[in-house]
Amino acid sequence: MTVALITPPLTEPLSLQDVKEHLRIDHEHEDNLLMETLKAARQFAEFGSGQKCITQTWRQYTSAFPQNGCVDIQVAPVISITSVVAFDEEGNSSVLPPETYSVLLGETPAVLQFSNLNDTSAAANGLEIDVVAGFGDFGVDVPDSLKRAILLLVAHWYEFRGAVSPQNQPVSLPAGFERLISQFKRVNI
Repeated sequence: MTVALITPPLTEPLSLQDVKEHLRIDHEHEDNLLMETLKAARQFAEFGSGQKCITQTWRQYTSAFPQNGCVDIQVAPVISITSVVAFDEEGNSSVLPPETYSVLLGETPAVLQFSNLNDTSAAANGLEIDVVAGFGDFGVDVPDSLKRAILLLVAHWYEFRGAVSPQNQPVSLPAGFERLISQFKRVNI
């Protein structure tokens, strides 16, 4: 399964002012650098934790219809499934009606479950599932420990911004970063 970002978040979980206060910066000449670093730190924390911070839309691709009628959703936390598109044997697409599937949000990961397994030919060449994920639309919706991890990362990258070239980043992670995001990681047994 592959996932691709369709609609990025409209905002970051922390403001520029939050970052500047954390770094004790009172000038404006590095605002663009700080916002770019904040965005990169959020993306890194999302990848490491497996959790999307601010509401965003992802498309999950599966290559075939699942035999058991269930698809694990690879992004979290799931807010909703906005569409499921099936591709038949010739590659033609059709949007599946919402009444043919349901989302089990209480599972980890969330599960898309199909109610009708009789005819899977409509999805012979796979599915595209559009997923809205995130803790909410605003920074206040994001858990404090994730925001703290992002701030640690921003500070660390800001401190070492000239010592290591951008293509070699991250050269290291700040102490405590992994502990802060570990509670959100999915453990496979």
